[in-house]
Amino acid sequence: MRWSAVAAAHGTRVTPVSRWHEVVGVGEDYLNASGPGLPGVWDEHPAEGPTPPEVAEALLPVLSRHTGTPERCWFGLWHGYGRWDWDRFPTFGTPGREEVLLAGRLADAVSPVTLDEFAELPDLWWPQDRAWVLGGDVDLVSTYVGGSAELVAELLAAADLEALPVSPGDPVG
Repeated sequence: MRWSAVAAAHGTRVTPVSRWHEVVGVGEDYLNASGPGLPGVWDEHPAEGPTPPEVAEALLPVLSRHTGTPERCWFGLWHGYGRWDWDRFPTFGTPGREEVLLAGRLADAVSPVTLDEFAELPDLWWPQDRAWVLGGDVDLVSTYVGGSAELVAELLAAADLEALPVSPGDPVG
């Protein structure tokens, strides 16, 4: 369900800095509370975590067009998922997280779900040429992409994605 449809049903609107509790018109303390949703519109709050597989699949062709190195990409997967034994892989730190460093083709970003439908996708993706970067997090309900103005314009125009422009100083939500 798109946030814009949920917002319309609640008489609110989605902006680049909207957070879910604002979209559904409840207080911030309600953010993680389970509730009935709005029958016929939505049943569950958005799941926290890295980019969902269906969103990742929609992103792949767009991101691929905006790098010269789609066959050589890097991925950061939060070490704390604990599903696999990552001890033989290198790691790197991000604020509050230790990430396992993985490499492969851009298309490999969605490969974990081919092994296990409940497997998490990488939190961070970037191509060797550093033409863009994608970031999600175990504690976020949004995915962020930074790149050229052309990439951002294509993401904003993609019919199968719900995308809004954000600025570096905007709060993360």
